[in-house]
Amino acid sequence: MHCQRHLFPLHDDEVYLNGASRSPQLCAGADAARQALQWREDNSGMPIEAFFGPVQQLRASFARLIHATEPDRVALIPAASYGIATVAKNLPLSRGQELLVVQDQFPSNYYAWHRLCAAAGATLRMVPRPTEGSDESWTDRVLEAITPRTAAVAIAHVHWADGTLFDLLALRRRTEEVGAWLVIDGTQSIGALPFDVERIRPDALIAGGYKWLLGPYGTGYAWYGPRMDDGIPLEENWINRTDSHEFHRLADYRHDYRPLAARYSVGQHSNFIGIPMQQTALDQLNEWTPEGVQAYTAALWEPVVGELRALGIEFNEERAHHLVGLRLPDHLPLERVKQALTDRKISVSYRGDSVRVSPNVYNRADELQQLVEALTQI
Repeated sequence: MHCQRHLFPLHDDEVYLNGASRSPQLCAGADAARQALQWREDNSGMPIEAFFGPVQQLRASFARLIHATEPDRVALIPAASYGIATVAKNLPLSRGQELLVVQDQFPSNYYAWHRLCAAAGATLRMVPRPTEGSDESWTDRVLEAITPRTAAVAIAHVHWADGTLFDLLALRRRTEEVGAWLVIDGTQSIGALPFDVERIRPDALIAGGYKWLLGPYGTGYAWYGPRMDDGIPLEENWINRTDSHEFHRLADYRHDYRPLAARYSVGQHSNFIGIPMQQTALDQLNEWTPEGVQAYTAALWEPVVGELRALGIEFNEERAHHLVGLRLPDHLPLERVKQALTDRKISVSYRGDSVRVSPNVYNRADELQQLVEALTQI
């Protein structure tokens, strides 16, 4: 893949290595929003089919991205926290059981479990990262923590702070051995890292939409497995009920839901601006493919890895290439790094003791080199 910078409104002097925080606006997505607004100005009403057809197409496009064979298992959600809370509402949890998360997990994949465990009299167990120099991987530590008392493992594919890549296949095998659920936060991976939901077979895959999925803020996706088929949604809205497309019969109250994950979509998900923007983004991602994005970002890092190591900067060996946490040596003050990168208009994030660098297909080959040059000068 060649650099795709021309598809984003980035300034020539801007080194944006912060896709894990928020994706730059895809130009085609902005065009889709403008067209949707124009359509809204030209049409006072909204035809019935407009509530359903675009939604089905969007769910099918997300299913294609994660290699799902059943688009009806996809729900449209406003945020990762909404998708996680939906699982928490339906997860069986008893006193004395455990629910596992990892150290420094993103808050949206922590708070719901904390409340659930407190209400059920269960234990929320946090698995710490391996100590520096350990031969044990973080996945190994999670596997060791899973016991017959484990009700669920809630974990990201890629850790949001330092970029650790977890072995989801190994975790799925172990959770199946003890009958535990596997709930995956894919917000920092789906769209940039290949994921096969039919191979991993999680009980839930949740992804916020405004980072690697290139969508607008306030959007996201959830794929729910068979354990969620007959669950209870967070809200009881009209559109998720059977035959809701028959507007003349909406007052003939139906207590059965649309099939599979459709019951879990947020109310007003047929957003006339958001859906066209999301569809444009997923069409682009399915054209690039996550494999293509990962290969492109890997090529960006290849020339600078040796230079970073020579500076005493460390990073995970088990990592993806679109999100990498750089751990600075003690003699390199973080505040000086922040100032130097800001002065050079290099945008990254700072998470704990890591400088989080997250490139995408809009980055040029020289931009990682500019980062290295700034660190070398310091």
